[in-house]
Amino acid sequence: MFAKTYLSLLFASLVAVPALSQVEPSATGGGSATQDDTDMMTPPPVSDMPYASEAGADVRSNYLAAGISVNAAYSDNVEPGATTRPISDESYWILPALSFNKSTGRQDFSLGYSPSFSFYQHTSSLDTVDQSASLVFKDRLSPHLSLSVQDYFVRTSNVFNESYPFSAGNLTGTTQAPVPALIVPYVEQMSDTAHGSIDYQFGRDSMIGGGGSYSTFSFPNSTTAAGLSNSDGEGGSAFYSRRLSDKQYAGFSYDYSRDVVTDAPNPPYNTQLHSLLPFYSTYFTPKFSFSISAGIQHVSVSQLTEAQSYSQWSAVGTASVGWQGTRGSFALSYLHGINSGEGFAETLTSDSVSASSAWKLTPTWSSSFEVSYVNSSPVTTRVGIVNYGYEGGNAFTLGAGLSHSMGDRQQS
Repeated sequence: MFAKTYLSLLFASLVAVPALSQVEPSATGGGSATQDDTDMMTPPPVSDMPYASEAGADVRSNYLAAGISVNAAYSDNVEPGATTRPISDESYWILPALSFNKSTGRQDFSLGYSPSFSFYQHTSSLDTVDQSASLVFKDRLSPHLSLSVQDYFVRTSNVFNESYPFSAGNLTGTTQAPVPALIVPYVEQMSDTAHGSIDYQFGRDSMIGGGGSYSTFSFPNSTTAAGLSNSDGEGGSAFYSRRLSDKQYAGFSYDYSRDVVTDAPNPPYNTQLHSLLPFYSTYFTPKFSFSISAGIQHVSVSQLTEAQSYSQWSAVGTASVGWQGTRGSFALSYLHGINSGEGFAETLTSDSVSASSAWKLTPTWSSSFEVSYVNSSPVTTRVGIVNYGYEGGNAFTLGAGLSHSMGDRQQS
């Protein structure tokens, strides 16, 4: 099951209500801006913070924004597998949005909510109302101790009406960014991913950190999700980072994740992943970075009520670039690794590429662009464990946007 080429155009008009509006410096590449030569960045391979996604370095803070977007798209197969011949259709979405941001010298907090009203030109049975929400909080507990918490919730019947449909939240430089093992474009699905982490700089050039995560993935309407499964996941990570010079960082991380497919036709599946990844990051400027991380990954799969099991070693890695200038931003990320659960009792190897950019055309007009591609294939045919015969697939999305802000009175 896979989605064919899919194109979308997005137009958004935002109205911002400033609350003690001010401009805070913001870093790109998932780290925090260096305040002096003793503060370390948190390199993208071990940071859970996303790359900058707004146009320009002077990102707004302390504001309430409301807006509405209209999205139009065409797909050459809106009901894959339902009929012998593909059904093509045009679709339209109306997406109101509400966001709140508050920043101080020590804390950053943002909250977003967006419902989505979907309409199909010919296949009206697919019309639906969806919604998504996000929360990001970061607190600098002390000069060298930082805490961050994130949560992303999505309930949708079409994964393509969301930005970055192959990850939770915006683009990051870490291998922990979830890539669905299976792309199910037109089945109602619900997911929630929560993550918390803490970073501690214990020396001038040394930092450690770690975090934990929990996620759920489910299909509210089981009658339209035959052969698909709900799952629960959890994970943890730890890292050590060393500053080699003012602009270069290196270190290693350990990541663990466990995913349980809870309602497969056969006994529940328990998939565990252990990853050890050395990494290297270089900052050409505080807002322009390149990172690479590559290592080994061990996957083990077992049925909880059976003695059957499967395991193997494989390679895992990611490479990313993030830049934020005075008039725009850009991020590019590539990820190779093994995925489990999230809709299918199968373990697959995935390769994904995502890119995004935003550009400030005038003080009030901004443009955006994003593209995502993912390819998945089975790790191998399991011996002694049921094989669903899924041969993998690929999906591609492309989007462009134009936004206009009004009533935004920024002050330095």
